[in-house]
Amino acid sequence: MVMDSGVDRPLAEALADELVELTRSLAELAYDLGSDEVTLRRHMVSIQSIDRITQAQLAIADILRSEAPVAARIDGVTLETLAARLRQRLTRTP
Repeated sequence: MVMDSGVDRPLAEALADELVELTRSLAELAYDLGSDEVTLRRHMVSIQSIDRITQAQLAIADILRSEAPVAARIDGVTLETLAARLRQRLTRTP
């Protein structure tokens, strides 16, 4: 079955699974970096960026797995900046 996005369901599921695995790896990296006080103090902003990336990856995985209409998928994204960027990209004319 092909999704509205043009990506068939098995591919969407596989991509979502890969995003979740990448997210786990990044989360472990952020945890390791944050466990060292010196590194944490020096790189707090970067470690927080890793957290935002992991949240975005999980949101994208949810979008790929969803069978809801596109607008509903994006409405379910809790990272408002990501949702806004997706809406903007979807309204662009080719």
